[in-house]
Amino acid sequence: MKPFSQKIKLNFFDKSQDFRIRLFHILAFGGIAVSFFTVIISLATRMWRTAALAALLIVFSLALIVFTQKTRKYKLAYLLTIIVVFMLILPMMFFTSGGHRSGMPSVFLLAVMFTVLMLKGRAAILISVLEIAEYSAVCIAAYYYPAFVSHFETETEILVDIIFAFTCVSLICGIVLYFHLKEYDRQRELLCEQNEKLKRYDASRSVFLTTVSHEIKNPLNAINLHARDTFELMDELPIDSDAVKNNQQIIEKMVLRIDRILDDLKDTVAIEQGRLSLSLAPVLLAKLIREVSETYFGRYNASGNRLVLDLDETLPPISADHARITQVVINLLSNAVQHTQDGIITISLFQGEEEQVVSVADTGEGMQEKIRREVFKGYVSENEEYWRHGIGLYVSHQIIESHDGTIHIESKLGEGTAVTFALPDRR
Repeated sequence: MKPFSQKIKLNFFDKSQDFRIRLFHILAFGGIAVSFFTVIISLATRMWRTAALAALLIVFSLALIVFTQKTRKYKLAYLLTIIVVFMLILPMMFFTSGGHRSGMPSVFLLAVMFTVLMLKGRAAILISVLEIAEYSAVCIAAYYYPAFVSHFETETEILVDIIFAFTCVSLICGIVLYFHLKEYDRQRELLCEQNEKLKRYDASRSVFLTTVSHEIKNPLNAINLHARDTFELMDELPIDSDAVKNNQQIIEKMVLRIDRILDDLKDTVAIEQGRLSLSLAPVLLAKLIREVSETYFGRYNASGNRLVLDLDETLPPISADHARITQVVINLLSNAVQHTQDGIITISLFQGEEEQVVSVADTGEGMQEKIRREVFKGYVSENEEYWRHGIGLYVSHQIIESHDGTIHIESKLGEGTAVTFALPDRR
């Protein structure tokens, strides 16, 4: 159970609340405290009407707090505070508490300050001007018609009231100023952080666009080169069918590579807009991995790599999006093929505690530690080395997390990479 002070702070002064709401709560609680001591002082000095008005302020402030907590209609509460407290009760207390020879003028100053802070634009200016005019009028009326004023009996009582009012107003103004400056500093820090993020994003976006265009241009150049070579081979007799077939396979591979890059870009946009949807159905991971391996690795491994499958074929189906998990396995296998030369690529599937675990490991070039830490984060790096690993890992990360799964990567430069993901064993 939280302490009472923590509950008060959480409900009334939490940073997530609008600054004017917190300011209103300062006024309400401060008004209750000041009014309480005013009741005591007024009873001691036999200012019965002032004591009654101060008690009314306490009741009204408590009622406003309850009202705002239940309805959240803070704008209405601001207006009620200004009209009832600042423009009605305070002028009445001015006449019952010694008039201009008391501490009430200090309280008027506090009322105008809070009106300016709580309202916005022309309303703040207009109402604060009306308050100043009203307070000036009651001071003049008290000066010319002293009979309407309940005066203190001794100079000591006047001095005590002035010191009391000055102290209360100073404390409340100090608290308000402290919160105001603290909020200003917090907003300035947030603004600086956002500006830095925007700068990094802008720089990363430029690198991203340049690198993606480069990634697409490479397979396009390969397509162009092998298409030309095919035309030249067709003019030669006898036609070298094996060379033509090899060119066509490479062209098909490059087209699929471009298609995969574009799919990843499309998915990246969908992820950022919260539109990545899943179509869940029973999926046999062992069957899925074997099909992807036979289709993708068998046809497009041109780097002399050897594929090893270590799959637990006895595992039951899990609830997953077949197309999305296929996309993840293709991305991981593609990265392994792309960054491994004459090595071994191992795909494992085994049962975890409450999940099925897939691992794609290679003996390839690996990646730098900084890149490894950032590679799941999307547009986070200006380093072109980061983009050499593509956006496939970022998309894969989002797909696995959308399945309530986990994914992590282990890599050491020059020693290879292992990407492991786990999916809940839900049927």
